[in-house]
Amino acid sequence: MLDADIAALVGPPQEMPPLTPELIPMMRANMAMMAAAMPGTEIDHVENLDADGVPVRLYRPASDAPLPLLVFLHGGGWMFGDLDTHDPMTRHLAAASGCAVLGVGYRLAPEHKFPAGLDDAMTAFDWARRSAAALGCDPARIALGGESAGGNLTAAATLRLRDEGKPQPLFQLLIHPATDLSFSLPSFTEVAAPGLSKSYLDACRTYYLGDTPESDPLASPLRAESHAGLARAIVLTAAEDPLRDDGEFYAAALIRAGVETLAQRLPGLPHGFQFLPITIPAVAAANNLIGGLVRRYFADR
Repeated sequence: MLDADIAALVGPPQEMPPLTPELIPMMRANMAMMAAAMPGTEIDHVENLDADGVPVRLYRPASDAPLPLLVFLHGGGWMFGDLDTHDPMTRHLAAASGCAVLGVGYRLAPEHKFPAGLDDAMTAFDWARRSAAALGCDPARIALGGESAGGNLTAAATLRLRDEGKPQPLFQLLIHPATDLSFSLPSFTEVAAPGLSKSYLDACRTYYLGDTPESDPLASPLRAESHAGLARAIVLTAAEDPLRDDGEFYAAALIRAGVETLAQRLPGLPHGFQFLPITIPAVAAANNLIGGLVRRYFADR
C-alpha cells in the first residue's frame, strides 16, 4: 500500500496520454518547474565542472580529509532530467551520506539515442577516477550509482567496464533500476502507479533504443550472459513500483553470479520517490537509509 502522505500528494493512478515527440519539451519544462519548487539542502561546496565534454556537478560536504566519491546518474526515462532538475535529490544524497557526489548531465533521447547516455556515463566515471584527488576526493574510494534510468546506466556501465577489462567501481548503487527493457516482469501487472504505465515505458524504450534491440545486455543488463565479476551492489526497490521486479530479479542474478549484494524492498514507496518532497517523512527516511548505506559501504573498504 502506498504511503498515505505520498498517496495524498500524487493522487490515484491515471493513464498518461501517449508519449509523442511533441509532448517531450512540455514534460521537460514541467519537471524543471517541479524541481525548482523542491526544498534543497545546503552543501559546503557545489561546483559545475566539465568531465571531458560531459557536464557534471560536484557536491562536496565540508571535510578536512579527502572524501569518498559517488558518481550518480539521475533517472527520467533516458529522456528527462538534468543537473538542475535533480539538484535537490543530489544535495540530499550528499548530505545524508556525508560523501562527495558527482551528478552527471548525460545526453538524452530522443535527440541522442543509445548508447549516447551510457557513453557519457562511462566518460564521466573515467574522468572522476583521474580527477578525484584534484576534487578533494579519495581515488581509492569511488563508486557508481543511479536511480531508475540512471540505475540502468549504472548496471550497464559495470558490465561494459568488466568486458573492457577495466576496474570496477568500489560498489554500485541501484535504486529501482530498469534492467529488462521488455517491461514484462510480473510486477508490471501487479502494481498500478501514477504516470508509469506500460505504454509510457514502451515509448521511453522506443525513443531511447532506436534500432538497438532490447535484448542488448547494455540496454537490458538482466539479459547479460554472465553477471560474474561485477562490483558488489546495493539494490533498493520500491514496493509500489511496476519496475520492482527489475531490481529484485537483477539482485538475484548478481547473487547467483557470486556478487556480494544487499537487496532491500522499501515499503510504501512509489517509483521516483527521491523526486518527491523531502518533507514527507517516508521520503526523508528512505533518503537517510540510502545515505547510511552509501556511507557504510565506503567505510568498510
